[in-house]
Amino acid sequence: YMFIGTLFFSTADAIGKWLTADYPVMQIVWVRSCTGLVMIALFALFTGHLHHLKTKRPGGHLFRGFMSAGTLIFIFYGLKHIPIAEYVSLTFAAPFLIALLSPLVLKEEVSLHSWIAIGLGFLGIMIVLRPTPGHFHLGHLAALGVAVSIAILSISARHMAKTETPIALNFYIYPLNTVVAAYWALDVWVVPTAFDWFLLIMLGVTATTALIFFVQALRYTMPAVVSPIDYFRMLWMISLGYFIWGEMPEPITWLGIAIIIASGIYVVSHGKKLPELEMAKETSTGAL
Repeated sequence: YMFIGTLFFSTADAIGKWLTADYPVMQIVWVRSCTGLVMIALFALFTGHLHHLKTKRPGGHLFRGFMSAGTLIFIFYGLKHIPIAEYVSLTFAAPFLIALLSPLVLKEEVSLHSWIAIGLGFLGIMIVLRPTPGHFHLGHLAALGVAVSIAILSISARHMAKTETPIALNFYIYPLNTVVAAYWALDVWVVPTAFDWFLLIMLGVTATTALIFFVQALRYTMPAVVSPIDYFRMLWMISLGYFIWGEMPEPITWLGIAIIIASGIYVVSHGKKLPELEMAKETSTGAL
């Protein structure tokens, strides 16, 4: 399940990068948000889980909605402006950030060995980022913004999981997205072709389906077992970048990617379980 999920996530990112060449970022964000909203609403309706949308934490959902809106903007801006391999490698900073925030927010301990791995991971991130005039672009910061947003969304989901269902946690990030993005999307709207409408819809379908497979994987085994498989996504993204856009990471970028992967696998496999994965494992009934 996790392996298939990496294929769907990679497909979604590749579709997103393809669409950013011809369509404004906010238009893509709006369609993606609408698709996710409709899919989760239909799931709740046809499975008889509409009552799972009840919430005791509207303020928490509002905060997560703002974070999610920023995440989607960062995703498509980063995909548009930097090589896809660099984009995905920087987003893998999320496990390190979760480990950094967990002691502060969730009072969860992080071992000394994990702290060392986290430090090495950030070294790898700086190698990929390389903030020099000839390499650095705001898209690199956007990719790091994705990692920060994922970390905050993951920890907030774990914090709210005691009172909120997985369906509620996933549903309420989208209404605000659709409203916020609609204003700018309609202002810069480019009429899609029939094929591009298909791609826009498939963007939302593949991303949401990927989450379903990830959650299914966590129903059958421990997070530490399946989480390292997510790093296959790096391989798929580099391959897609090469075959579709002719992008090939520079040798120094390969070094940074290798350090990120090795450090990330260590943190996931030997440190405390990732909060968002543990939360998903404990409450994996319909999370989309």
